Amino acid sequence: MYTTTTIAFGISLLATFAYPQKIDKPALQPNLDYLKAGLQSNMPSVGHNHHQWSDDWMPQYCLEESKIKDNGFNPADIRTYDIRYDDCETAWVVCVHKDSLMSIETLADLFGRVPVGSRSYIRHVISLPAKSGSASYFGDSIRLNQIGDDGLEVLLHETAHSLDVHAYDEPLSISDNWKEKTSRDSAVPDNYAGSSPAEDVAQSSVIAAYNIVVPGGFPGIEPRWVEVRNQYETVQTVQREQADSIFKPGGRCRKRLENSETVPVPTGKRLLRGRWAPWRRSEMPDISLAKGLEVIEASDFDSGKCGEDIESKAWGPARQHS
Repeated sequence: MYTTTTIAFGISLLATFAYPQKIDKPALQPNLDYLKAGLQSNMPSVGHNHHQWSDDWMPQYCLEESKIKDNGFNPADIRTYDIRYDDCETAWVVCVHKDSLMSIETLADLFGRVPVGSRSYIRHVISLPAKSGSASYFGDSIRLNQIGDDGLEVLLHETAHSLDVHAYDEPLSISDNWKEKTSRDSAVPDNYAGSSPAEDVAQSSVIAAYNIVVPGGFPGIEPRWVEVRNQYETVQTVQREQADSIFKPGGRCRKRLENSETVPVPTGKRLLRGRWAPWRRSEMPDISLAKGLEVIEASDFDSGKCGEDIESKAWGPARQHS
């Protein structure tokens, strides 16, 4: 399950477009859960290790996510980790709430199954407890709410939003190419794909990844595959021709998003006369990218308002914090 998605980035091109509220086509399936087993079996995790930060520091992104009004988490309950994968010199910085359904071990394993060419377009991942399962993409990062050990499909979906923004010659979901090619299909992949073109691209990306890595591809599991063929084949073609086959496992990272600023964890334990006492904190972690990595320009895309007019709604302030 995914959240509805908001967009709030700084790519002015998109401000001239508006997403229709829904795509007027039937859904091929209710959801894409039937792809989970094949993806899990055919996307092996890359070798990795993780290291927990001290309790003094956390990424600005994780602090902001903890302060969102409908969350209200204590930042001191969120643990920050470096995950260093064998296919990249620079670690990914992730955050896991102490009560999260997904452990750091599971997160490291699942995120390592996302091919490095795609994984490189994600800045942070945060896993939080919630009443129900959902996920969203915001600030080039992924937020997982009550997602457990079957979350690979979710990570692929949310990563696909970043690819839509960053990886192609133009955002695919608002391109004439997408509109023309997908108009030939008689259905959308599932109910969620029908909510907007951005979600259609994200769900079609999950299918494209399945079609690439699983023997027999999508037609091997979906007898009605031809009804959505142009959607996932367009994604597959664009990622191959414009983004160096970033759905294909293997290779090494060549570009990365810079991490968000490292900030003190506001526990209130290190105040001296009402001010922070910086000499009482541990040394700030080094979050710089390895030399030689190309830096991907950041965006503020938020996947929660894809069904609304971009110019009037999705390009305003990203989220309201308490």
